[in-house]
Amino acid sequence: MEVGKHMKRNLIRATTVGAALGIAGLIAPGVANAAPVDENNCAKVSTPGNTAGWGNEFSDEEGQAGKYSDVNVNDEDGSLQFVTTATTPRQASYHAAGQLPLADVAKKPLTFHKSAGQANWQIRVTGAETGQGNGFATLVWAAPEGKTLADATDSDQWWATRNLPGIPRAQTATLAQLIQAAGDDAVVDHYGISSQPTDSTGTVNIDNVSFNGCTTNFKATDDAGGFGSLENLFP
Repeated sequence: MEVGKHMKRNLIRATTVGAALGIAGLIAPGVANAAPVDENNCAKVSTPGNTAGWGNEFSDEEGQAGKYSDVNVNDEDGSLQFVTTATTPRQASYHAAGQLPLADVAKKPLTFHKSAGQANWQIRVTGAETGQGNGFATLVWAAPEGKTLADATDSDQWWATRNLPGIPRAQTATLAQLIQAAGDDAVVDHYGISSQPTDSTGTVNIDNVSFNGCTTNFKATDDAGGFGSLENLFP
C-alpha cells in the first residue's frame, strides 16, 4: 500500500526536527537497553505499571506516547492505543534497540497486530550513509487498513526519511534495499509503532509487536505474578 504524500511529508519533517535537536540516538524510553534486543533480551510484557522500556521520551515528541487500553486486538488482555486529533496529529511509542546492526533486522519477521486505523513501523537508525551528521534516518512502513496481522517483512513499501545512496527519501523500496543502501555501519537505536492519519483524526490499537525475535504483549492492567515487576527479565 502506497503511503500518502501528505503523511510522508509530515513524518519526514518530524523526524528531521528530532535529528536537528541532537536527540536521535541518545534518549532511551523507559530504561536503557545495553545489549541489542532479541528473543533473549526482550520486553515480553508491557503494562501501565511496568512499561518494560516502552514509551516516548524524545523532547520533540512530548505527549505522543500511546496509552494502555482494555480494547482487545488479538488476545483478551488489552493493547496499546494511539488516538490522534487535530491538535495531536501524531502518536508514537518506541523501545530501545541497543544499537542492533541494521543488517540483522530483515533476518526475522517484523509484525504486529492492529485494529482498524492507521499505524506504521518506525525504525530509527544512526550511522546510515545519509551524508549528514550522525547518519540519522527513520525507516517507515505503513500497515494496511483494517484489523490484521501487519507483516512488513517482505514488503516493497518501506521508505526512508533521508536520502540514501541510490534511494531518494520517501521513495518506496524493500527493507533489504534500504539496508544495503544505508551501509554496513548503520545501527538501530529505537524501534516502534506510530500513527499519523492523513486527516489527523483516528484511533488504532496495536499488540504483539515482533522485532528481531522479541515479541511484546501490551496489557491493560499490571501483572500480579510471582515475579512482579521483574517478570520481563526472565526468558
